[in-house]
Amino acid sequence: MDIRTISSHNLIPVIDPVFLKQSPDEFLAENGGFLSEVAVVGKSSSGFVHYRSATAPTDRETNEFFSTFSTIADSIGIKVYGFVNGLADSFLAKNPGYSAIKDGGNPNNDFVDPFKTSYTNYLKSITTEIIGFPIKGMLLDNIRFPREEYSFCENCCRRFSERYGIDRIFSLSDLQKDPNLLNQWITWRKDAIETILRELSESIQSQKAIDLDITIDIDPTMNASKGALDHFGQDISVISKYGNPTIHLSAWTAFPNAVDTPEYQSLLNSLSFAKNVQSQLNLFIWGVEDESLITIIDALKEELPINRVFLQNHFPVDYQKRREIHLGLS
Repeated sequence: MDIRTISSHNLIPVIDPVFLKQSPDEFLAENGGFLSEVAVVGKSSSGFVHYRSATAPTDRETNEFFSTFSTIADSIGIKVYGFVNGLADSFLAKNPGYSAIKDGGNPNNDFVDPFKTSYTNYLKSITTEIIGFPIKGMLLDNIRFPREEYSFCENCCRRFSERYGIDRIFSLSDLQKDPNLLNQWITWRKDAIETILRELSESIQSQKAIDLDITIDIDPTMNASKGALDHFGQDISVISKYGNPTIHLSAWTAFPNAVDTPEYQSLLNSLSFAKNVQSQLNLFIWGVEDESLITIIDALKEELPINRVFLQNHFPVDYQKRREIHLGLS
């Protein structure tokens, strides 16, 4: 599905400079007349940014894409959202001092441990650079744990064991044997995510009054909103305090191909929690290559109080790797 089709349905296309293979001038010459809003990736899950940064590593091939795009777009009246990958950062996650540690001791080389407070300061510096460009909003993605088996680094386990009076060496299965202890662990992880969101939100809003959208990862096969909390440490009520909750619908399971199907009803049921959200609610879906899926999106907008819909018409370049993390295969 092309950019013009996405925009014609009042959806906001998400542009990834790494995938696009066009310069900002070429893209806007071709599509600018059809756009009113667009989200552009400023920091990829690779950890590289797409502008000249004093903080983060800059992608050599797209080193001025974000800065040039946002400047040109602003000059012709297009609203730009800066898309920032948070804890998905393959560059720094390869550093043992930052990588999230899986139950059992294996490091994840693509996700940073949410308990690493120095990384939050790093993200604050990046978002400060990005809001220095003429953007009207920001979409924060991947402020989360990779899965429920994280993070079991030595320092995390020591601090948790000291607070709750348990042995310093423990596993997820040990926690699952005690419902009260498991709930404390889930709250412990949720609080870590909230700390990051609070600091980022305060830093951003103190410098520039912009729309701040924050994703919550929803997979109907992983118990939807409860799964987001149990696996990723994401709580929609927490996200609502600091920005607009943006449901990132799972791309790991098949999307319904029609409204009048059991699959669509199952999807709708898994999103029933969203009907009670008091703040503005958005939707983010990637990998939407077929225009027929617009019908499903329109139906969801009628059922739920959805405002903005961000749509990426392809999967991320590291899709397979991220799928394996999501499914617990790596």
